[in-house]
Amino acid sequence: MPERSSSAVAAALDMLETAVGGAAFQRMFGTILTDNGPEFSDWRSIERSCLPGAGARCRVYYCDVRQSQQKGGCERNHVELRKLLPRGRGISFDDLVPADMAAAMSQLNSEPRPSMAFMAPARALVAAYGEDGRALMDALGMEEVPYDDLLLDMEAINRAGRERGDKPLI
Repeated sequence: MPERSSSAVAAALDMLETAVGGAAFQRMFGTILTDNGPEFSDWRSIERSCLPGAGARCRVYYCDVRQSQQKGGCERNHVELRKLLPRGRGISFDDLVPADMAAAMSQLNSEPRPSMAFMAPARALVAAYGEDGRALMDALGMEEVPYDDLLLDMEAINRAGRERGDKPLI
């Protein structure tokens, strides 16, 4: 997102809802768990559909402060993301463009997970939601990466940048 604001969160959700449609958005994101960060403070804008004539697109629930176990799946994804972007390497998430994040998430969501019976999250998304899952991945600029091509470190982002003609991050 271009900024950490409640309007940027609402705009991002509007983009996703428009891309996949109201019914698919509700199936995939009917409940949104979040922390109490200021970017999530406008729950009405998050819950309100951007589609004409539609009601609420989702329900927002705020987790308790310092209770990361209340959103364990999100926290696990943060651990996986830190494999690609380890702390202390001089790279901030603010240094990344959307294409970098799409490349990172394509890699991470293509890695089979023991908690998902060794299915990759990207494959599980498409298995569960079919074309709606593909539409979501397209809207996010993500693709499933073949297992033999997985790069689960910063090289994944650097390679994507090189393909775009950008300099490596480090």
